Amino acid sequence: MAATPHTLKPYQQQVLDALRDYLADTVATGDGDTAFYRRTKRPYVPVPALPNLPYVCFRVPTGGGKTLLAAHSIAVAATHYLRTETPVALWFVPSQTIRDQTLAALQDRAHPYRQALAASFAENIRVMGVEEALSARRADYDGGAVIIVATIQGFRVEDTLGRKVYEQNGELMDHVGGLAPAQRRLLEPAPPAPPTPSLANALRLRRPMVIVDEAHNVRTALSFETLARLNPSLVVEFTATPVMPEEHRPAKGIYASNILHQVSAAELKAAEMVKLPVILRGRADPNDTIADAIVCLDELAEAAQAEHAAGGDFVRPIMLLQAEPQSKERETLHAEALKARLMADFQVPETHIALATGTTREIDGVDLFAPDCPIRFIITQQALREGWDCSFAYVLCSVAEQKSARAVEQLLGRVLRMPQAKRKAHEALNQAYAFATTTSFQQAAQTLRDGLVANGFERIEAEALVKGIPPPKLGFADEQDGFGATETLPDEVDLAAIKRNVEGATRGRVQVDLATGMLRARGALTEYDRTALRLALPPAAGPAIDALFHRSRGARITPRVAEGETIVFAVPRLVVRRGGAAELFDRGHFLDLPWKLEEMDAQAILAFFAPPRAGKDEARLDVDTGGQVTVRFVEDLHEQLALALRERNWTLPGLVNWLDRSLPLKARQDITRVSSTLFIRKALDAIDAAQGLGVAGLARAKYRLVDALVKVIALHRDAREGSAFQRALLPQSGLELETSSALALTFEESGYSYNQPYRGGMRFLKHHFRAVGDLDTSGEEYDCAVYLDRLPGVRRWVRNTVKQPNSFWLQTASDKFYPDFIALLTNGDYLVVEYKGSHLITADDAREKQLIGDLWAERSGGDCHFLMIEDRQFGRIDEAITRAFELPKPIPERPKPRPTPPTPASA
Repeated sequence: MAATPHTLKPYQQQVLDALRDYLADTVATGDGDTAFYRRTKRPYVPVPALPNLPYVCFRVPTGGGKTLLAAHSIAVAATHYLRTETPVALWFVPSQTIRDQTLAALQDRAHPYRQALAASFAENIRVMGVEEALSARRADYDGGAVIIVATIQGFRVEDTLGRKVYEQNGELMDHVGGLAPAQRRLLEPAPPAPPTPSLANALRLRRPMVIVDEAHNVRTALSFETLARLNPSLVVEFTATPVMPEEHRPAKGIYASNILHQVSAAELKAAEMVKLPVILRGRADPNDTIADAIVCLDELAEAAQAEHAAGGDFVRPIMLLQAEPQSKERETLHAEALKARLMADFQVPETHIALATGTTREIDGVDLFAPDCPIRFIITQQALREGWDCSFAYVLCSVAEQKSARAVEQLLGRVLRMPQAKRKAHEALNQAYAFATTTSFQQAAQTLRDGLVANGFERIEAEALVKGIPPPKLGFADEQDGFGATETLPDEVDLAAIKRNVEGATRGRVQVDLATGMLRARGALTEYDRTALRLALPPAAGPAIDALFHRSRGARITPRVAEGETIVFAVPRLVVRRGGAAELFDRGHFLDLPWKLEEMDAQAILAFFAPPRAGKDEARLDVDTGGQVTVRFVEDLHEQLALALRERNWTLPGLVNWLDRSLPLKARQDITRVSSTLFIRKALDAIDAAQGLGVAGLARAKYRLVDALVKVIALHRDAREGSAFQRALLPQSGLELETSSALALTFEESGYSYNQPYRGGMRFLKHHFRAVGDLDTSGEEYDCAVYLDRLPGVRRWVRNTVKQPNSFWLQTASDKFYPDFIALLTNGDYLVVEYKGSHLITADDAREKQLIGDLWAERSGGDCHFLMIEDRQFGRIDEAITRAFELPKPIPERPKPRPTPPTPASA
């Protein structure tokens, strides 16, 4: 279940921030290529059919909320790049099924996708398919945001619908009437022929942004030529598996994606979006595989019931079973046969089973999230219906040996999503489970890892996220001849009479030993086995049945944890004491909120605002030698969009309110609307007095005004925050600052998050987690990490990652500071190390970091130490550790002994 627009996960906000910053850079430089390199330090891969077009991709693994991010990206592009309140978005999806689902979600006012749009455009939104767009008038586009959801095949001329996109359509006549010459030259056919009133031409005028969902499906030259005919303003791709730069093969029609930002599996896990790791068990016999999987499902159901009883969310775990295909040459365990086996051999009621194959659709229209839904098993063969999403799916069971990742990748993705995107109290409910019929456990594990890669995970992450439990390491009782748990039956039970019933009801998984009078269980028994035994045996055997059931399940499906030292890595943090309670020190403690912006100097905006200049900012178009119109991106884009929109008659109060609404949240989060509108009015008066633009001229430059206001507000905020921060750290500020364990940050593997996993060959022995995040082997920080790992005084260390929800931070004047490394020393002290390149060490932010780091250490009473180093001065780490061991610790004051009360005798 996706996050609502008001509760975006940190990694989701980082995706949108990356898009915002890239588009702002593109506007500033006029070049999407340069902006991409500035942000990624990687070369830009242009598409020949789309020269100069800003074209970027976001890699988000399965379960990360790609569609929600796509919905949010429309407002980001409209504000920071298109500079319009009436953006047009062409939203391409891979299939008609996904098209129908996406269209329905975006049209549903209660759906998070639609709410993401409404957060920026209110109800000024029109969502439609191509069929509806073929009759949409100009007024439909002028009223707000327009989103057209389609498949790219629907825009290709060889498709019936695609031909309608480019054909003359009388209902679209008002789109091509009364056009300026600059607009006319954008349309087909080229002047002097009259333009065709087609949907394609209507879109060309509006310069649509293109969103491509599952972009790995849209990589051919034909796809990009189709996009080029629509004159897009930018292309934003979302996919779990982009075509990487090293796979770029234009000669073969394969174009790589420009990956602007990617999300890691660790970020999804820390954000509680996915169930990880994947617990795998392989068996050679399909019956054993199914039995193990059912036991796992039973245990998950018990955990889910306990979770719900304790006040947690309702969860009903579901198993996906992958059947074999039908064959004319041999008998296979196909979908119908697998259903029959579940019912006959494992006593599963038919109401608990649903088939979801190409011919049988028993889950269509069923609310699998409903508490009264009986379905626990869904049998499929190769894939579930596209877009199928049920986060209650926990267990994947494959009865056919799979040798390729393609065979499991889609079903594996179905069991990864976390219910309600919230971590559960019972650890078993935070993991996914896979049971494979295989003669090679290693092959099954590798296939599963390949399936994770196919769902967007890094290869190095997949290696760590599949936790194999080959037999007999599952933890069950030791088995002899396949049978382990035993239980003695009461003397009054006639063993010979019940032997056939017992072994028949359980298909041999429970045997009656006539010589010893015992029941013997083969592997772990399921709830269905227990029910079958109760029906097959007299009531007197009830206690023995229950005992055998629990003995057979003497261990959980989760792997055994090796016994060893448990190290608690809990870093004290800087807090403010208020009335005896501890609060993390942040900007709210040194800033008076809300901020009275209207008291600041509005004249300062003149340093940031330049009015449009005639000639430079008008639309300029050229015709290349092939007769194609080429557009100079950015400098022409805004003018073309302005020409497409009939500008309203502006008043000064209306312009002030528009500018106030257009300020990004980051610029106005600590300012009331009254304060911001007063300041904006003063700023407009200052510009008009200096440049004489009048209301009409100011309105034409409204997006330039937004940029200038953001910059002047940032200027005033920096000065205000810097001085307030300095005052807060002075003794006379009145703030009771201390470094306390009361609100310590505890590093735990389940919450350790990073954007990129470490890929180097060096094995770190003292890093607190198996994974090391965001550590580039080519940087000086890597050398610092190697040095820390080898120091005898360091017991454990953590690579502290930036802007992750469970990372350690200290507040500076304007932002949170995330130091590079945190070490737990062998004497129990903590050492924080920040590594800075020499070109940055004297910067203002570095001085603030040094100041707050030193304060954190000083207020800890000698338990914490802070060090900022540069130029590979790693010897200073040794010196800091030596001082930490030599520093005398304050002796805590012992309570005075109470006087001993007199005894009765002495009294």
